[in-house]
Amino acid sequence: MISFLQLQLLRKCLCDLHVVTSELVGLPIDPSLLGRKAASPGSQNFLKLLTINNCSINACNITHQIMRNLRNSRHTLVEFPSDSLPPTATTWDPATDGLIAAFGPSSSSPVIELRRIAKDCYSSEHAKQIASWDAPSPLPDIPVDRILSLQYFADTATICLILAGGDIVIVREEPLPGEDLIEIVGSVDEGIAAAAWSPDEELLAISTRANTLILMTRDFESIANITLSPEDVQVSAHVSVGWGKRETQFQGKRAKALKDPTVPEHVDEGQLSSLDQMQTTISWRGDGAYLAVNSVQDGKRRMIRVYSREGVLESVGEPVDGLEGALSWRPAGNLMAGIQRRSDRVDVVFFERNGLRHGEFSLRLSAEDMESWASTITLAWNSDSTVLAVSFKDRVQLWTMGNYHYYLKQEIFTNATSEAESLSVRTAWHPEKALYLSASSDCELREPYL
Repeated sequence: MISFLQLQLLRKCLCDLHVVTSELVGLPIDPSLLGRKAASPGSQNFLKLLTINNCSINACNITHQIMRNLRNSRHTLVEFPSDSLPPTATTWDPATDGLIAAFGPSSSSPVIELRRIAKDCYSSEHAKQIASWDAPSPLPDIPVDRILSLQYFADTATICLILAGGDIVIVREEPLPGEDLIEIVGSVDEGIAAAAWSPDEELLAISTRANTLILMTRDFESIANITLSPEDVQVSAHVSVGWGKRETQFQGKRAKALKDPTVPEHVDEGQLSSLDQMQTTISWRGDGAYLAVNSVQDGKRRMIRVYSREGVLESVGEPVDGLEGALSWRPAGNLMAGIQRRSDRVDVVFFERNGLRHGEFSLRLSAEDMESWASTITLAWNSDSTVLAVSFKDRVQLWTMGNYHYYLKQEIFTNATSEAESLSVRTAWHPEKALYLSASSDCELREPYL
């Protein structure tokens, strides 16, 4: 005789088996077997996705349901004229859950426009323009300037833009008497390779094109100026455990049998990927105590350097062949995520703060995918470390982890198919609401699953 409790436990086991089996084979999960009520805004967590392009803005809420399936529950569209400037960056206003979007500059129009997009904006007419100004590139080797960082400070209603040409621009949404709407507060003559604000918005880290790292306060006062040197690798003494030169090895018949199986036959030297775009990435830990800089040293190998908040070099990542420029420090603080491109696959690889490798998972790409839409990849963790956004040229994948295994939960497609476009889809997570995401590209976004 089966008791009622045993019957419920058996039903739960069968439901879990259905969920796991459906995920493994890629089938939709039958909600009737889950015994759950339909998702409602009051009972579930929501991911709000705002996708921006030169024609439209798409917004959808995505529910975080059982087994961490991310499902869209709402979709809105805001259309912009096709001849307008392309969107180049977005940032969240955490006070209103609205977006600050930057448009331009482009090769045809060296102009930057800032617009505020409210949470419930359904028309381009309701997107409020904040400012617009000419932004020609000051450097001859950068034909079109590019926005590297866009940050909104809700307490002062100001927006900070960091441009590749070297300018640091402040835009005041509500300037006081005597204040300028747009002000260039500083400039780096050599140009800027990467920039990122700390999570507490108190420090700005800038990597220059002259291989230096500058740390500034919120008032743009320099507190550290560090040279990125090849000798930095000596900070972390990663021991090579290879077998040395061939002439020093025993070459008898039983040499293979005598080999220690725990010692790898190949030791990575940090060789660059064939598709490496030589970019630099800066990522802060969630508490703002450390930051990591992923850059190419002397055009030969990639190095991940970890610095303290005071600018002290703490560690250098171990050499990894095929490591690319993507880098995102998990806000929980335990791991940094990067991209390793191999000859037959692409992996998301993890590093500890001391620079040592700590696991990986494959992105399941074919050889054709690796050469086309997956030739450029960036990474971004959400604020509570539960979702990793992997951005490609024409899509964004959302990955979650369960039982030490990573699952692909959703794929957001855009129409960015131009071979000339070398950038991946740009993503920005809400700093406070973990499941709010914005993703922008220069082409129209399509979401056939909505």
